[in-house]
Amino acid sequence: MKRLILFIALIPALACLNGQPVKNTVKKDIPSFRIQLQDGKYFNAAELEKNKPLLLVYFDPDCDHCVLFINDLLKNINLFNGVQVVMITYVPLSQTKKFIAQAGLNQYPGIKVGTEGTTFVVRYHYDIVQFPFLALHNTTGSLIATYESEVPTTQQLAGMFSK
Repeated sequence: MKRLILFIALIPALACLNGQPVKNTVKKDIPSFRIQLQDGKYFNAAELEKNKPLLLVYFDPDCDHCVLFINDLLKNINLFNGVQVVMITYVPLSQTKKFIAQAGLNQYPGIKVGTEGTTFVVRYHYDIVQFPFLALHNTTGSLIATYESEVPTTQQLAGMFSK
């Protein structure tokens, strides 16, 4: 009897193993995000400039790879003239403010940095698992590429927008 129950319980699991590749569920459009900026105001996707490419960075302030990437980005920010840069995290606003100050992001008013809190709209939209996560969108809002954890150099990224 135990074997019969075990066999019946395993049937649904075996049905899932049909040899199909995992489907990529990343959406190709810009997510309808709403982030809280350090001044308490909100910024949302509808406020993005039209006909301008977008570099969306999803990060965790406690992630060493994120900090290294952001430092490199800021050193080479001149390569991203004409590109909107939006940096989004999920940590509370107090932590986000602390990170903005530590990273010196206050010196870059053109970069939007904020938290989506626990809504996880952006995180679920792109199926983000590891940080940093980068999404590159062209002037029409179509997704060019995404990178997770291992990201290209800022020089390589900038080149992708000029193609």
